[in-house]
Amino acid sequence: MLVEFSNFLTSEESNYFISLFDKNLQEHQDDDIYKFYYKDLMGVDLQTNKFNNFDFKKIRVQLLDETIKQIDKPHGHLNPWSFVIFLNTDFKGGELIFGNKIYKPEVGKMLYFTGEETHRVNNCIGDRYTLVGFMHNNPMKVKKTNNNLI
Repeated sequence: MLVEFSNFLTSEESNYFISLFDKNLQEHQDDDIYKFYYKDLMGVDLQTNKFNNFDFKKIRVQLLDETIKQIDKPHGHLNPWSFVIFLNTDFKGGELIFGNKIYKPEVGKMLYFTGEETHRVNNCIGDRYTLVGFMHNNPMKVKKTNNNLI
């Protein structure tokens, strides 16, 4: 299952999440599946109630840039529920690919999916920020209104 929510976050909310990323203090994931820099946000005030129904296992801001060559092989997640939210668009490339469907980054767009949905990311030039979450629950079972989960 893969669901797309346009404008899940506003530009202001997206900028807030980018502001939490400190390039001098980031962590790095580099293995045969994932390659990115990240800032763990567990326990951080998310400054929005849009995630109130999300029982997070992990949530983080991820950064990709031209120094990180992406893995061409698609991967899935061990977590039952995940999302990616694009936080900026001032870079080239960085599309998220699920099968034959290519998602071009749009600020605030959320792609919400189950762990078996394999995907990969195209290489990019410039700083590509995303908010990535892994949940224990399925917040999609909660009523949706106007592209927002309540």
